[in-house]
Amino acid sequence: MDFLAEELNAMKEAGLYGTIRTLESPQGAWVQIGGKKYLNLCSNNYLGLCNDPRVVAKVSEYTGKFGVGPGAVRTIAGTMTPHVELEEKLAAFKGAEAAIVVSSGFAANLTVIPTLAGGAEDVIFSDSLNHA
Repeated sequence: MDFLAEELNAMKEAGLYGTIRTLESPQGAWVQIGGKKYLNLCSNNYLGLCNDPRVVAKVSEYTGKFGVGPGAVRTIAGTMTPHVELEEKLAAFKGAEAAIVVSSGFAANLTVIPTLAGGAEDVIFSDSLNHA
């Protein structure tokens, strides 16, 4: 255990020990953490949709009707009407036969990358500006 404690201390001293910061304000360009206001340069809320009144109203409507979560993964008993409606609208918007919504870009990558590049000779090249 001493080894782990030493490694953690070394990470802290080097500024490499991650901490979870708690937002005390709505997600936005400016956020409050520990009573101080900071410019938020690390959010995925690029378009400000987290605070868009139309999105907030629709989420309010749907949580009133469906609750705050499906209670299971989608493949077992968690696919709900809002999932299906959203996927149908996205498919129509893209002119595609179907669409599927996943919880995050990370989850999408865990599924898509092994599917597309499952062979021993497959290679994926990623642009240096790809943040995900």
